[in-house]
Amino acid sequence: MKTAAIILAAGFSSRMGTDKALLRFGGKTALELLVDSYQAAGISRIYVVAGRNYTSLQQLGLPVTLLHNPHPEAGMFSSVKVGVTTIAAEVEAFFVQPVDCPLVRSSTLCLLKDAFTRYDAWALIPCCEGKKGHPPLITAALRDTIADYQGDDGLRGLLAGCLVRLVEVADQGVLLGMNSPAEYAALQRMAETYR
Repeated sequence: MKTAAIILAAGFSSRMGTDKALLRFGGKTALELLVDSYQAAGISRIYVVAGRNYTSLQQLGLPVTLLHNPHPEAGMFSSVKVGVTTIAAEVEAFFVQPVDCPLVRSSTLCLLKDAFTRYDAWALIPCCEGKKGHPPLITAALRDTIADYQGDDGLRGLLAGCLVRLVEVADQGVLLGMNSPAEYAALQRMAETYR
């Protein structure tokens, strides 16, 4: 299955106080960690949606297609739309990955890819201990629907009207985000042994 990843990195990081995509985990940034995980899962079509940080992310020199969201103030779903309207036509399914959830394991991505070929669903959402997490894996058949969607609650609202299956994974990384310095510090400690 031809799979892509859309990594959402255009947010203002206002609660964090610094660009979350560039936060360090050892010798790598959060964005670099995610790119490594997707590549390890055999996913080379990686699209990163940037905002005002476009130049900073470009300087990392990562093997990704860097996209620009001209209106990141419109919210995360505006970045999702930038991504889905750009992904290659041959892509059959795509992950939507917030950059502030950097500890998702490559084995989890592989598990979701495998499950997608077996389940009849528009999207798969990983769960850990019964809690929904990131990243969803979505059929490319929804590309135009997402691009045109004007309803409430962004991607979550759109998927609420679709056949979605939950996939239990043994990966707390799907639940762990970083919106504050305290959460970042906790993830830094966890990253030393988790991956």
